[in-house]
Amino acid sequence: MRFKLTLLTDKKAFGNQLPLNYQYELSAFVYRSIAQADRDYALWLHENGFRLEGKPFKLFTFSNLLITQYKIDKNSDRIRIESDRVEWLVSFLPETATEKFVHGLFSEQVFQIGDKKSVVQFRIAQIEVLPMPTFEPEMRFRTLSPASISYRKEEERYPDYISPEHPEAAGIVLNNLLNKYHTFYGKPYERKIDFTFQPTNKPRTKLIKIKSGMPEETFIRGYLFEFKMRADVELMRVMYASGIGEKGSQGFGMVEIMG
Repeated sequence: MRFKLTLLTDKKAFGNQLPLNYQYELSAFVYRSIAQADRDYALWLHENGFRLEGKPFKLFTFSNLLITQYKIDKNSDRIRIESDRVEWLVSFLPETATEKFVHGLFSEQVFQIGDKKSVVQFRIAQIEVLPMPTFEPEMRFRTLSPASISYRKEEERYPDYISPEHPEAAGIVLNNLLNKYHTFYGKPYERKIDFTFQPTNKPRTKLIKIKSGMPEETFIRGYLFEFKMRADVELMRVMYASGIGEKGSQGFGMVEIMG
């Protein structure tokens, strides 16, 4: 289920500048909201989520902030929000994320995101449920937040983040999608697999800093791009709801349908 949140920027509270890397802070806000609404659900989501072979899958994702007027200062690693309204898309695959539940999470919330240098305060003014599209066996999409695709060699400690144009990317995307399906439905995907994944423009890379300024600070590489995908409509729906690639709950891989 997908929602569009309209945020009002309170520039008088702390200003209007955000760090360019704010995905982790948005993810933390979602978790805090869930914790306030339902502690048992928050604990389940944090500690377990959906699990497959011991690996947790937290089946939600969200877009970058959709800002109509802004300026970027690369020297200070900041984005200055000049518009008074910002849109933000959030998508949940689990059935527990009903319209009533999500309205309870976010309605009229006031929250701040940022780092030690700059913070912006927002108020959620409106929550709109977006209709589920009609899926077809082949569709075109564009990413609304960077998509993360990675693999790790047995002898290496850290994963390699690869471009969606990499020869291994399609197989990794498919495997991730099949795992999400298995995790959500509690059974493996058993139909004949007819799958293709093909970027249709030059992907733009983006290095995202996670937990900035903390001992756990790390970087995740993602890509913004358009792509064409062929898959069973049920797999297409899972991808649309939970994101393409990995780390959806950290703000990676949300997509929209291209006309």
